[in-house]
Amino acid sequence: MKFENKTVLVSGAASGIGLEIAKQFLAEGATVIASDLNIDRLETLAAELGEKFLPRRCDAGLVGEIEALFVGIDQLDILVNNAGIGIMENPENLNEAAFDKQYAVLIKGPIFHVKYAAPLLRASGGSVVNISSASALLSLPGYTAYGSAKEALVKFTQDSVVTVPGVRHNVILPGLINTPILNDAYGENAAEKLQQVAQLTPVPRLGQPEDIAAATLFLASAEASFINGSQLIVDGGLSRLHVMSMPA
Repeated sequence: MKFENKTVLVSGAASGIGLEIAKQFLAEGATVIASDLNIDRLETLAAELGEKFLPRRCDAGLVGEIEALFVGIDQLDILVNNAGIGIMENPENLNEAAFDKQYAVLIKGPIFHVKYAAPLLRASGGSVVNISSASALLSLPGYTAYGSAKEALVKFTQDSVVTVPGVRHNVILPGLINTPILNDAYGENAAEKLQQVAQLTPVPRLGQPEDIAAATLFLASAEASFINGSQLIVDGGLSRLHVMSMPA
């Protein structure tokens, strides 16, 4: 198996993309340190997924909790910064608490995960895969804070190639992926609204967590050993459209 004897840390691993990434690494032989605020869900998953799935509680927006997460980790080969939060408001409706929370989780969190992971990853010749968003490339109603933070994550990934040497850094930009966060963001009648969006995509479907997990495992693998500082867009072609309207 590709990741036998490898240790992977996946943030936001209790559901959606993070959980699928964790499952695919487990299937390839890795030990997965799975972090999330929802420790109860992680512990339930651990009973299902086995002893190589190691649940850890962590608020990805709090530096103290990130630092504590790394206490006792002796080996780390791959870091996947996946934890996310979506509070969709335009600037005139955005409050300070919602703005700060999104930036804490979406950009401060990955930066400090890399800070504490870097020595371990350098020792193992490991890599970081950051999960950004195709909204970093688009201007969409409600995505002011979310999209700008995700764009900052792309920039951080590119800079890290130089500023955190000895570790490979790549970033994935998912499109509209069928996850609890996406459904929550669209609120009432989410399924109907998302079906409308899916039909706008050149590949006319919503993405699935498996699509992002497959891309993550590739970028973390030996086959991608010369890929460093790249952004991989996994959105069915949505971000290539010149004109796009989203349902209100």
